[in-house]
Amino acid sequence: MKKTNTSLIPFISFGLILAILLIILPIYLLFFLDGSPDEYKKYDKGITIEVNNLSNQSLPDLTFSHNGNRDFVELGTIKSLGPGETGKITSSTKELKTNDVSVYLHYYIEDGEKKEDSILYFYTRQPTKAVAIINIYEVNSQGYLKYELSGYNGWSQFGPEERSEE
Repeated sequence: MKKTNTSLIPFISFGLILAILLIILPIYLLFFLDGSPDEYKKYDKGITIEVNNLSNQSLPDLTFSHNGNRDFVELGTIKSLGPGETGKITSSTKELKTNDVSVYLHYYIEDGEKKEDSILYFYTRQPTKAVAIINIYEVNSQGYLKYELSGYNGWSQFGPEERSEE
């Protein structure tokens, strides 16, 4: 009769549990759990910019870009939204090759001057998710926007903060 060594079973069990905790659990946390606050979980990974026109005026074209390589790289444009309309663009963060990157809102005012405003700042390169929500309340007589900005920059939640050129 062959004698089995039962003293190895606890070591094998311990090794299996340790492998699950050290290998499988971190992979699950990295790929399947989204670290963003609850209100931003509904947004896709990448950079999402949502604009809500809460004013009673039509908006000018709103162009969004980032300055990852010292030059502005366009992320997309939301064409003139009418009163009560919402527009959204989503872009990948893969082209953000460096840290210290800002995302800008560009638009033109009445005299043809181009305005730009920094709406997101990334401390780290390629955040998994970044969201900017812009609620526009007014377009004044010169074309300046009055809006509220809130969001998530891949690291922390910010806003709401009111912005205006007046």
